[in-house]
Amino acid sequence: MRVLTRDELLLLVGLTSSSFDQLSHAGYVALAFGTPVPGAPGRYLDLDAVAVAISEGLTPSLGRRIATLIVAGFFEEWASAVGQAEADRNEDAFLAVGGTDWDAQFKRPRRLLIAHGTLDELKAQFGGTKGLVGYFAVNVSDIIRRLRARGQEFGIDLAGLFFFLPDDPRFGQILAQVKRERDLRIARVRRAKKKLRPEGMRGQPPDITALRPVQYPIPLRADLAAEAQ
Repeated sequence: MRVLTRDELLLLVGLTSSSFDQLSHAGYVALAFGTPVPGAPGRYLDLDAVAVAISEGLTPSLGRRIATLIVAGFFEEWASAVGQAEADRNEDAFLAVGGTDWDAQFKRPRRLLIAHGTLDELKAQFGGTKGLVGYFAVNVSDIIRRLRARGQEFGIDLAGLFFFLPDDPRFGQILAQVKRERDLRIARVRRAKKKLRPEGMRGQPPDITALRPVQYPIPLRADLAAEAQ
């Protein structure tokens, strides 16, 4: 992972400083590790650029609020897609969002399911899901390719890995820690939602959960491990 300045981040994601400030002020910025702000003022990671790009990819279908919730709350899912994309650059990896249990009153699914993998893997994962309305996928591999192309255009070196390969011990350690913190946040949100009156639920997002929890550690296929050496 590479450290970026704020200006470099904005160049990579194609946002002006004022637009980024407006999104941040409205609570619509989610960065790597599920945080709304960088670890140090003005010091971002190339992985933050991926987070912003994924959020932009989800927004047309889900709206900014839910897109931000997904990027902030499901770092382990989209970071796994980044790791998978970096491990095998010959087959694209995706982050997918599926909807289940259609709510006719509010005209939306009551529940969103988050998954990652290749298109074939996603088809297998969502297959047989009870009450599935449908799903769509954001191409994480293509996001990484586009960021590298913009980096080359602006003289920003993004040749290094955006995230650890799946067989790296740090991969599982970081994701496991983020998962624990995310689960605590989700539990607090669900307790708060139970206190709302039914008419107050219209403005609330649907429940969002992972289709299948990310397993730790994630072994790298032997053929890909050999290529990574």
